[in-house]
Amino acid sequence: MRRRTVTSFIIAIAFIVLFMTAAFLLIADLQNTDHIKDKLAETNRILASYIESGDPDLVRIFRSVPEGTRITYISSSGDILYDSLKDDISENHLYRKEIIEASKGAVGTDIRMSASIGIRMVYSALMLQDGSYIRSAYPFSNFDLSSNYIKYLATALFLVILASSIIILRLSGFLLEPVEELSFATDRIARGELSRRVELKQDEDLARLSRNFNNMAERLETTIVESLEKQNRLEAILKSMDSGVIALDNNGNIIMMNPFSKQLFSVRGDTLGMNIGSIQNLATVYEYLGSDEEVASIRTLEGKDLKIKKADILGERMNKVGVVIVIQDLTDIKRLENLRSQFVANVSHELKTPLTSIKGFSETLRFVNDEKTRIKFLDIINEEAERLTRLINDILSLSSLEQNRELKTEEIDTVEETRRICDMLHQMAVAKSIELTLTASGTPILMGDRDNFNQMVINLVDNAIKYTEPNGKVKVRIEKSGGKLVLSVKDTGVGIPEEHLPRLFERFYRVDKSRDRAKGGTGLGLAIVKHIVLSMKGEIKVESEVGKGTTFTVSLPMD
Repeated sequence: MRRRTVTSFIIAIAFIVLFMTAAFLLIADLQNTDHIKDKLAETNRILASYIESGDPDLVRIFRSVPEGTRITYISSSGDILYDSLKDDISENHLYRKEIIEASKGAVGTDIRMSASIGIRMVYSALMLQDGSYIRSAYPFSNFDLSSNYIKYLATALFLVILASSIIILRLSGFLLEPVEELSFATDRIARGELSRRVELKQDEDLARLSRNFNNMAERLETTIVESLEKQNRLEAILKSMDSGVIALDNNGNIIMMNPFSKQLFSVRGDTLGMNIGSIQNLATVYEYLGSDEEVASIRTLEGKDLKIKKADILGERMNKVGVVIVIQDLTDIKRLENLRSQFVANVSHELKTPLTSIKGFSETLRFVNDEKTRIKFLDIINEEAERLTRLINDILSLSSLEQNRELKTEEIDTVEETRRICDMLHQMAVAKSIELTLTASGTPILMGDRDNFNQMVINLVDNAIKYTEPNGKVKVRIEKSGGKLVLSVKDTGVGIPEEHLPRLFERFYRVDKSRDRAKGGTGLGLAIVKHIVLSMKGEIKVESEVGKGTTFTVSLPMD
């Protein structure tokens, strides 16, 4: 810094000296030009007096002017009557600048390159009483510096720079040392070394400056640390929030947008400083800003239901400096409300049907005396009661799975358990002339809840038998593939139309409601299967073709 300062001072002094010299030369040149113009004007007046006095020997008078001066006598029409340097000038001079000015009654002057003799001249013209013009000219030259003058100028410039350098070096050591110390300290503070302080003890003023700087640095350190702590706390809060927060300035530019709000609107990248109106995914929020509503419900382009609220951000003087928007995602809540409503409606309907049958037939039994009819009605009541029991058990099983109760972890011999279930359902298959087979590759051992595994297999095989026509086939296969247990249940039943496959695992969803109820289904079997698979961190897929059959494939991790 010191070298730069000294160099700057020396360059400035040299520039000032050169500027003053150039100004002096320019002034001297202007004075020289004015002196030439005055001499030429005086010569014109003297010659004009001779001409107007009628002196017949004008050539002698013209030649009596000082050496180097060009005299031109011009007629009122612009023709050259006499020129002391050239005789054969034929061009008209009436439109020369100095002649035009002289024709107005003033002394006409001009500095230009002479077209006739080819050198730069200073011209001065005077109009006579008869309308003719006398014009004198003198070669124009800039102020010429002699070699001695240049030497004196260079010596003076050198001495000035030398003296200035010595003085500046001594002053810079006194003045710039505390500045450099302060500069070093501020640089270290700017780099994050907030505990940096300065010590200046040269005099009272600098010591006071040192104390003030240190006090300022201490307060700055305290303020920055507190600000960083507040910012970190705020960022941690905003990142952990399950609500979106967007802060805007008065121009609609984004000041802050927390990760949850970016996730809600599928916004990627840095949005700081961007105008909210320029982001397409935030179009619904931008429209809401123009309304007077403080709280509103909006739907995003992706179909999410949001509750949005805005509030003004006030500055130190209680003036509005922006607006903060808080967004709550109600999509899952509304979906759960819809599911709850549908579940209650479905359960009510499913419970109402067997209860109505039980009530109706039990009331009718009071008036039935025929034993055969009485037995028939009792059988119907028993079937509806069993159906009601199955429905309640399935609801309880599904509820238990949804509550994420702690599951047992035990070794499951999947082949043995599946074979036992197939044996248990064998009579049901034989009754419909269905061929039920089990194929196993190895003896895969699975860690999990045995009861849940058995219930999953029972539901899949039971469904396959129920919806397979007589003389059909149900094939159960177990194998290990890529560290996973793969269980598949394939039937040759009626199949499922493709449009029903996405909703097949919803509670109480039936492809053919009348047929499903006739086969004793509750509509919860596949929903239970899906929850069991998810609880075991697996996945289930279904492939089906109408008239050819359906295949359910379950993949469960074995680790």
